[in-house]
Amino acid sequence: YPASITKIMTALLAIENLSPTDLITFSKEAVFSIERGSSHIGMTEGEQITVDQALHAVLLMSANEVANGLAEAVSGSIENFAVKMTDRAKELGAQDTHFVNPHGLHDDNHYTTAYDMAMITSYIYDNPYFLEIMSHKTYQISGTNKTTEIRYLSQQHRLPNEQRDSRLYREDVIGGKTGYTDKARHTLVTIAKH
Repeated sequence: YPASITKIMTALLAIENLSPTDLITFSKEAVFSIERGSSHIGMTEGEQITVDQALHAVLLMSANEVANGLAEAVSGSIENFAVKMTDRAKELGAQDTHFVNPHGLHDDNHYTTAYDMAMITSYIYDNPYFLEIMSHKTYQISGTNKTTEIRYLSQQHRLPNEQRDSRLYREDVIGGKTGYTDKARHTLVTIAKH
């Protein structure tokens, strides 16, 4: 079970299908269908942010409701997006992967392998836009149509973020994603450049 490393595929499909300046409007399902207490940035129904802001929220803060919003923006529904995720994974050579959601919260039918995640990640890490997002240790989402509050985001992966944990920081790490659920336990994808 991949947990939030799922969001690498979510980001790939968003980058391939949306423009960074496109606006996402959050539906009730996107906001309220995630598990209570799971990772989020507090989006509300009807709130709007850009795709660029959404990708930062997904890749840095692992925001589950934002992953749902990206899924709906790309495919019209979370279910349709999951089908697209699985199909795209197979195109990239990930033959033992099946996605049922864009965030990675547990489902027995949502699974992958380390090899498949390496195949997916090896494809996205050549994307300059993905690497640019990954280079941000912190990021701010300014006020939206629903709030004047600034949302402060911070890279949760400790290896590329010296501000999060200076003891674990590695200069050669250029990206990746962490994940955790009770069933999956800790999951990790890390990209280092040598």
